[in-house]
Amino acid sequence: MTTVAPAPPAFDGLLADIAEGAVERELGDVNPFHQVRSVADAGYGRLRLPVERGGAGASLRALFASIIDLAEADPTVAHIYRTHFWLTEDFLAARTPTTDRFLEQVADGKVFGNATSERGTRPAGSQDFSTTLARTGDGYRLNGEKFYTTGTLFSDFVSVWAVDDDGTPTTVVIPTSRGGVEILDDWDGFGQRRTGSGTTRFTDVVVHPDEVVRRVDRDDRLPSTQGAFVQLYLHAVVAGVMRSVVSDARDLVVARSRNFSHANSPTPVDDPSVQQVIGELASLAFVAEATVLAAAETLDAAADSADDGIPDARLANDAALAASKTKVILDDLGTRAATVLFEAGGASASSRNKDLDRHWRNIRTITLHNPRRLKAQAVGADLLTGQPLPANGYF
Repeated sequence: MTTVAPAPPAFDGLLADIAEGAVERELGDVNPFHQVRSVADAGYGRLRLPVERGGAGASLRALFASIIDLAEADPTVAHIYRTHFWLTEDFLAARTPTTDRFLEQVADGKVFGNATSERGTRPAGSQDFSTTLARTGDGYRLNGEKFYTTGTLFSDFVSVWAVDDDGTPTTVVIPTSRGGVEILDDWDGFGQRRTGSGTTRFTDVVVHPDEVVRRVDRDDRLPSTQGAFVQLYLHAVVAGVMRSVVSDARDLVVARSRNFSHANSPTPVDDPSVQQVIGELASLAFVAEATVLAAAETLDAAADSADDGIPDARLANDAALAASKTKVILDDLGTRAATVLFEAGGASASSRNKDLDRHWRNIRTITLHNPRRLKAQAVGADLLTGQPLPANGYF
């Protein structure tokens, strides 16, 4: 498993072990609890921590290269870590006593999940939550229900968005083991099946004052790279899946001992038309990875420009645009690659035991996180009229 910016050598054996059982877990609907824990124990989750805080001090480009590696091994495990890495970035930028305490948990190998989105009629991406954080005599009580809580099933802590008594959007981070926290394994998507992306309920959950990470002024439009980070993360997972498409297509062809009677060669590996399929897939995967890593460099530039945790506005906008452009093209390239894969084989390629359809299902599910056409429109509006990108977590 090679990449432009390799993961640290210590991860090679770990990635191989994760990849070895990925198909069996997918076919059997088996949750990757062991794999998620192994990733944490190996130090993957603290890649972005400074060396003096127990991390590897990795750049964002190196982090995204490692995410691609992990997604190639198993996109489910990689996706589970999306919130963990996002929160690590948030904690590093905030530099408060509360976030420093959570960074210590990151350094200790703890895993963080999320409970942000809600079902209902409110617009996706808005901060109009029904989950509430009510003040009590010595702290708070949290009540509500979230969905799409990817990774929380496997996490030690969960970040929850709620509104406080004043109606202000507020983030709290609490242990998943705390009384009143109920995590349901009820995600039924046809792709990314075992990411734990279902329901999490909070019933009179005690929240201590030092677990409140921030309150957000709805009129606050400070520059941020959070949206660009979490969206580009999804594209990195797609790029990793596309690598798997290439290796699976190659293995499929090498294992075939016969070809069609009217083919250009009796053996598939020597058939120019089959070679063209493999070459196209390899090229698509190369472009996907290169695009993600180029966009990650814009994130690095924005992060390096931060003053008191706030990045330069122009560089933050550049990062959001780069992540958006990446999505616009990668949605098509990813699903195309997962479809072209089957042209490398005959009808046997559709065997359920081969599970080759998992690539298309996983990529398509990931791409549904936000509409490609809305992203393309926003990029076009920025170029034509200078209209700012929408101020929400999708950009």
